Parts: sequence; structure tokens; C-alpha cells
Amino acid sequence: MPALHRRVLLAALLTTCVAQTLLSVQDPPRATDFGTTLELKLEPVSGSAVREGDPARVTLTLKNESTGTPLAGVYPNAWFHRRNDDKPVDRQQCTGIIAAYAGGNSLTRPALDLNIYYVIALNGDGTLTVVDPVFGFGGTQLLAMLQLDSPGFDWTLAGRDNRLFVTMPASGRVAAIDTTRWKLLKTIDAGAEPRRIAAQRDGHYVWITTTTGVTAVRTSDLSIAATINTGKGAHELAITPDDRTVLVTNAGDGTVTLIDVAKLAIAGRVQAGAQPVSVAWSELSSLAYAASADGSITAFDPRNRRIVARIETEAGLERIRFAPGGRYGFALNPSKDLLHIVDVASNRVIQTGELEGGPFEVTFTDTLAYVRRKASELVLMVPLANIGEEGKQLSVADFPGGDETFGKRARTTVADGIVAAPGANAVLVANPADQHVYFYKEGMAAPSGYFKNYGHDPQAVMVLDRSLGERAPGTFSTVATMPPAGIYDVAVFVGSPRVISCVRVHVAENPDIPKPLPPLRVEHLTRVDGITAGKPAGLEVRLTNSATGKPAARLDDAGVLIVQAGGSWSDRQRLTPVGDGRYTASFTPPLGGVYYVYVECRSAGLRASNPQFLVLQAQ
Repeated sequence: MPALHRRVLLAALLTTCVAQTLLSVQDPPRATDFGTTLELKLEPVSGSAVREGDPARVTLTLKNESTGTPLAGVYPNAWFHRRNDDKPVDRQQCTGIIAAYAGGNSLTRPALDLNIYYVIALNGDGTLTVVDPVFGFGGTQLLAMLQLDSPGFDWTLAGRDNRLFVTMPASGRVAAIDTTRWKLLKTIDAGAEPRRIAAQRDGHYVWITTTTGVTAVRTSDLSIAATINTGKGAHELAITPDDRTVLVTNAGDGTVTLIDVAKLAIAGRVQAGAQPVSVAWSELSSLAYAASADGSITAFDPRNRRIVARIETEAGLERIRFAPGGRYGFALNPSKDLLHIVDVASNRVIQTGELEGGPFEVTFTDTLAYVRRKASELVLMVPLANIGEEGKQLSVADFPGGDETFGKRARTTVADGIVAAPGANAVLVANPADQHVYFYKEGMAAPSGYFKNYGHDPQAVMVLDRSLGERAPGTFSTVATMPPAGIYDVAVFVGSPRVISCVRVHVAENPDIPKPLPPLRVEHLTRVDGITAGKPAGLEVRLTNSATGKPAARLDDAGVLIVQAGGSWSDRQRLTPVGDGRYTASFTPPLGGVYYVYVECRSAGLRASNPQFLVLQAQ
């Protein structure tokens, strides 16, 4: 289930009575709800305290209360809700908080959303843009923009996705970026013209090709572990899933060099056509496949350096990749407009499709292969369920990936311009000439949304999932930058089995971050019970200067915005001062249900979208 699309039906939330246990501050906080035990840990990534502005790891553990069995395979949602007092929230308030955030109301933004992913664009002008996408109308929230020494060529995530490495051939360096703070940690001299890069699954090393071979960099301290000369010509690389062997092509020598990761030394070489230009691994056959520009594909076993098969196609091959499962390899020949399907069961080409326009890239979801072409803006889709029958014509569909062709601007990278969005059945498509990134959901005739890239040309795109991912059965975690210091309720919702709980946590002040205080502190004095549909309800708030703590008096433009949850009704009322910073107003709820009360005051810089809102239930 996509992190951005874990939206909860408000009606179900507001009509379901759910028992919950509210927590006092403890370490780690625990709760039990409808037979499920919830434990929340909040730990600093570095240092001894969870502080505002610093990254912290949020870990949620869900177990069956009676058996202790982990609750695996579920999709928890969680939000940080800022508290303005130490009062505990009750069942009704917790449900209202979750309903507000799950509904995606632009006026009701959590202090921290743990259900999102970020999109990173590698731009042709040597910048990186990091955004929180709002697909549909070109909206987005720019989180960071980084300037590299020169345009990036390839990139990879490592260190639990907390570090991003970008190769920069023109400047001869590799940028190491902290993705929790979006800061450049170091530029690494990894050798002449660093180009391709890949990270081991265990995150210990990243491997970088240079003009002479490869360089291994430790992700822990960004030091050089080894520099290995492999052969002549341009190099591509792949790493076996067990992290034991690195495969490096040598286009000038017609070989693939095998590197023993444990020894950081060459273990052998395999002949792989006249000019090997791409190498990929099949998890099904446990073989490597090297594609050569002369049209040959060499299948070999790295463990004993035995060549298993040579598959002949036309000259002009540029890339080979395997679909999920490792059964079928997709070999692209842009100069001949061809796509070959290789079956590892027989090590033969079983299907060939003519794809006009120069197919140069193929990426996958669980159900589709996506192909970009240089001379077209249309993205081709090959259903994976329809391949595998020898000689059968390939089934191909398409959708527009923008207005301009993908080859209109010179490519500065070999990184992917199409990547799967978190969850199933959706992809992100970068179009450099359009300066847009599109969101396409499988089964649609066209993208369902896009965001502009702030005037930069997105040559490649990457997803950084910051939602609560399942790291072990029943254990979900992510790393997030902590919101401003204060007390928060972490509101947790699981759809099935139903879990609703609000867990109290504390974020400490960070003396290293001078942060301006909000202009006004809002204290809601309204009684949350006794609100009846069709009858006037009184509202009362106290406004104080957050810097001095003194009452904020004589605010002539102070008011409230009342919004009905899940409905179209809303009302604005002026707040009347009654002394000592207290203000009153009233409204009449038209129907029973949940209402949100937002305080606003333009002259004091307080917008209605501030997080100090009140949840009311009208009977």
C-alpha cells in the first residue's frame, strides 16, 4: 500500500467506537487496544537525547496481546500531534486527531507525518531537488536543494537510506549526502571520472567505477577501502545478492572482472564478448548476464567463472536488466529499435519486439516493464504476465510521460528516469524537457498528477521512503527529523485489525538551533462535551505572546474557522476580547459529527493552518 495513499475513510473512523489506553510518559511507551499491544520507541540517531531538528529513529512494535505474536503484514499510520498542555487526550479526541490527519485536510497539518515519501530529482544543471510531492495540480513542498560540484552521473542510497552517494565525473569526485538533514557530508576523491555506483545490500561498501577500474568506499566513515584496476575501457558493475562478488565490465578488454569483497581483491576474469557494456544478475538462475555491443550476451557463474551460455543478437546492445523474479531478461538495442526477452530457463532469446524511437531504459514494477525512448514522450508498458511464450508478439501499451520527447535534452546521467512509487502499481516519470515529474498509476490512460521541479530539468528520479516500513515481523520503523521542542501525541492508526492509540512523547530543545517562537500561543478553554447539533455552542480561547508569556490583548482581527469533518460546511466567526487575553465566539453546528476549530490572526502572523486546533464532537 503506497505511503502517500494510506488514507482512512473518515466515516469509518468517526462512527466506530474504539477502546484505547492512553499513556503517561514512559520509556518505551506501551498501550493495548482491541487485543493488540503497541510499543513505541523514539531513539536519537546520534547523541543521547531526542532533540528538535535532529534525526531520530521511530520504532513501532505491534503484537497480539494474548499470544505475543507479532502483527506482521499490516500498514500502520502515525502522526506527531503538538500538545499545548499536559492534559491527556480521551478516546474521542484521539479519534478526531487521526481523522483530521488521515483525511488530508490542507488546514490540518501534523507536526510530523510518518506516512510519506520524498522524491529526489537529479538535475542536469548539477543540482538535487528534494520535495514532498502533492500530485494532482503541480503542487509540491521543497524540502531541500543542493548544489553539486558538477552534474551527477549516477547515484545510490546506503546506510539504511540515510546516505546518498552521487558520482560527478566532470569534477572527479563523489558527493556523500546526509538524507536526514539534507547536508553534504563530504566530497570523496574516488579516482578519475567516477561514473557508475552501486551499494551492497548490507550497506558496508559502495562501489564506484573509474577510468581504470573500481573504488570501494566505506559507508560508515566515507573512507577509501580499496582501489582496484580491472581493465581497459568503460566500466559497468553489479553486485551479487550475497554481497560476496562485484562484477565489473571492461569494454576495452572484452572481459568481466570478478572481485572478492571479503579480500578486496580480484578473484578472476570472464570473457564476455567484444565490448561488454552492461551486466545484470538473475536471482532465479544465480547467473550473471553480460551484454556486449557486438550483440552477444554471456551467461556465467561467478563462483567458478564457468561460461554457461552465449546468446547472439544484433550489434548495438546497450543494456540488460531482469524483471522481478529473475526469469526474464530485457535487453535493449536503441540503434536497432529492438527489445529482446531472454529466458534464463533455456538461455535463449524467446521474444523480440520492435520499439521505434530508440528504447534506452527499462524499469519494472511487479506487473509491468516500463520503457523510455529517446525520440518519443510516450512511455511503453509491457505486461509481465504476457511474456514468456516463445515467438509470441509482445503486448505493448503506452501513456504520455509529458509533452516533450525524452531525448530532447542531452542526458547527463545513466540513472533511472522512471521508478516505482512506494507500494504497488504506480511509478514516477522524470521528463527533463518538461521540467516535471509525473505520477502514473497503472491502468490509467495518462498520469494522474505531476509536480514542477522549480525550473530544473530532472534527468533522473529517486524515491526516499520515510514511512513506517516493516523491518521485522510486527516491527515498523523509520528515521525522521524531529519537530520543534515540546510534548506530542503520536497518533497511531491500523486499519485491520483496528488499532487506534495516542502515545505521549517529548522532544527536547536543541540549543544549537536558534528557532523563532510562534507569534501566538493558543490555549483552548472550550468544554469539549455538551455540544449539540442545531444549538449555539460557545467557544473560548486564551491567546498569549509566546516570547513573553503575556496575554495578547486587543487583537481586532482575531477569529476562528470552524470546519465540519468529511462535509462541506464551514463558518468563520470573529473573536471578541473579554480580558486577560481571553476571547469568545459561538457557532451552531448544523449536524452531528466532528468539527475542527482553527484560530487565526493575520496581524500577529497566526494562520488558520497552525497546528493548535481543537476537535469537537457534536451530538
